[in-house]
Amino acid sequence: MKRKTALLCWLLCRICGIYAQQATDSLSVPPDSLTKSYSLNEIVIVTKTSINHNRQTKPVSTVEEYLQSAEKVSLIKRGSYAWEPTINNMATERISVTIDGMKIFHACTDNMDPVTSYVETINLSKVKVGSGFEVSPNASNNIGGSLDLQLNKVGFCCEGWEVNANLGYETNGCYRIAGADFAFSDSAFYVNSGFFHRNSENYLAGGRKEVAFSQFTKHNFFTNLGYLVGKKHAIEATLIYDRASDVGYPALAMDVKTAEGLIASLSYRRENLSRLAARWETKAYFNNIVHIMDDTGRPDAAIHMDMPGKSRTAGMYSLLEGRRGRHRYALNWDAYYNRSYAEMTMYPANPAEKEMFMLTWPDVRTLNTGLFAADEYRFSEHHAVRLSSKWSLQRDGIHSDFGLNTLRIYYPNMAAYRNRLVGNVSGRYQLRHGSWEASAGAGYGNRAPSVSEAYGFYLFNTFDAYDYLGNPQLKPESSVEAKVEAKWAQNPFIVKAGASYFYFTGYIIGKPDGGLSPMTIGAAGVKVYENLPHASMLNANLSLKSFFMEYFSWHGRIAYSRGQDDKKGSLPLIPPVSCETSLALKKDRFAAEIAVLGASRQARYSAEYGEDETKGYVIGNISAGYSFKMRNVIFNLKSGVENVLDSCYSTYADWKNIPRKGRNFFINIGINVL
Repeated sequence: MKRKTALLCWLLCRICGIYAQQATDSLSVPPDSLTKSYSLNEIVIVTKTSINHNRQTKPVSTVEEYLQSAEKVSLIKRGSYAWEPTINNMATERISVTIDGMKIFHACTDNMDPVTSYVETINLSKVKVGSGFEVSPNASNNIGGSLDLQLNKVGFCCEGWEVNANLGYETNGCYRIAGADFAFSDSAFYVNSGFFHRNSENYLAGGRKEVAFSQFTKHNFFTNLGYLVGKKHAIEATLIYDRASDVGYPALAMDVKTAEGLIASLSYRRENLSRLAARWETKAYFNNIVHIMDDTGRPDAAIHMDMPGKSRTAGMYSLLEGRRGRHRYALNWDAYYNRSYAEMTMYPANPAEKEMFMLTWPDVRTLNTGLFAADEYRFSEHHAVRLSSKWSLQRDGIHSDFGLNTLRIYYPNMAAYRNRLVGNVSGRYQLRHGSWEASAGAGYGNRAPSVSEAYGFYLFNTFDAYDYLGNPQLKPESSVEAKVEAKWAQNPFIVKAGASYFYFTGYIIGKPDGGLSPMTIGAAGVKVYENLPHASMLNANLSLKSFFMEYFSWHGRIAYSRGQDDKKGSLPLIPPVSCETSLALKKDRFAAEIAVLGASRQARYSAEYGEDETKGYVIGNISAGYSFKMRNVIFNLKSGVENVLDSCYSTYADWKNIPRKGRNFFINIGINVL
């Protein structure tokens, strides 16, 4: 299968390359003939930016579907809802995910509610991906990278009213999507608000086999407000409410009754403070995440359980950005306070027996405050250096006496709270010359253990069928990163290549402890988190893009990763060689695309951590779209077929080899009233 996959990708690249031809040179712009100069006291740039939904394969895609096209981002799937993002093949514990700079933490001990699941793409202007230690100012306690989901604020654009409506339907799972939003703005006030609804029944894998417990229902409401109190002063507010219900997770032992998120913020923004400070923003925020798991819908449950979890975070940050001469710099102070609480109640089949209760997250409190500084210095138009650093003081521990005494059974000398210094420092050199752009960087950083790694109490992991016990005596995990990137762009070609290498010391992972007995019925044993002496991870990718015959473009990409522990064994959830290629046509109001993606057999898997061999696969997708205008109304139509050949397959990132969707027809209708 590996040879077939590689051969197919190579043939597609050759076929598309045969038709590539040199495009016409870019139009040159004559120099400005005006010789007068003017001194301006203030420059106000008014823009409205948002994700261009009409350029996506599916305009009403979820955030997770949108992220699939981002470099360095992969997704772990436990069902058809709420996929967990990874960066550089590092999951939640090693990355930072923020919404408009706000720290938010999931409330599920099984990572069933990643932060990305609480927003919709219709409310996003862009997703900023930071790789390694070169991350967003509000990222903290991360090694692999960061995601900042930046909200779509219409701004003071003086455009009046705008209304949008979106409808979507997918045949596989009878997936129904509907949403509407509106925006109003003038020179002193703006508001944009919207509502989105998603509902899906069980989907079908390749071969038309139903995947039970893969249904879900989701509602999302958002509002962004802004008021200009002066020429350079603005107050902005955000409110997001998201609720998912009846969410099935076929790869897990339990489903989700409800997952609710309430996210609110209030910020003050000032532009052009002085010659040194171009922008200053201070924001205070609060979010409350409630996640309730149960297994009442599972007919084969050995014992009924309820597992509610809560995560509440309050925080603020103050970001100052400026430019002076050849320097572009940013300074940021941020602080947050988080409470993570989860419990489990087991109800025996015999009413005469007593219920069993555990605190799986024993009311863990975390206080973190940090300082970020970055400076980019341009020696010339060809050479630049960027230095950045973020260091935080973190105090975390167990607030519940019951939870503390329970963990002290295993760690008699543990303290209720611990203080840690965590952070990173990184540097990058960038060269731009002619058609070439290249960069090289390095960094060092560490992170504190996550709530589950330090304080989790008998958390069952369906991936390897072990109960996991936290270890409050873990040392911080450290890593050194080195990366290189290169880009060559000469009409009609663009070639990009990059590689990053991480060397870990004190790598945190669960290891079996034969002296402990599992609590979950059917569990293979108990694993306790510990620090490995060292581990390493290598990621490399190559992409090519070509434009030809005026209306066509071709894109191809191949990626390779390798992760090893201290004994040269494979780390879990490291992808095999993967590739994708697509041919797109865009002419006037019509657009179409044919895409093929696949991966080789996962030969280097980690049996110790619950993995087995994943077969290689190749799937094809087709989509087409057309837009037209009637008076002041713009209509956008898009349809397509995913997994055209109805292949039955799963990837390395599909929990317990749960198969992905089979053939799926979709149609989306977007209406924009100006």
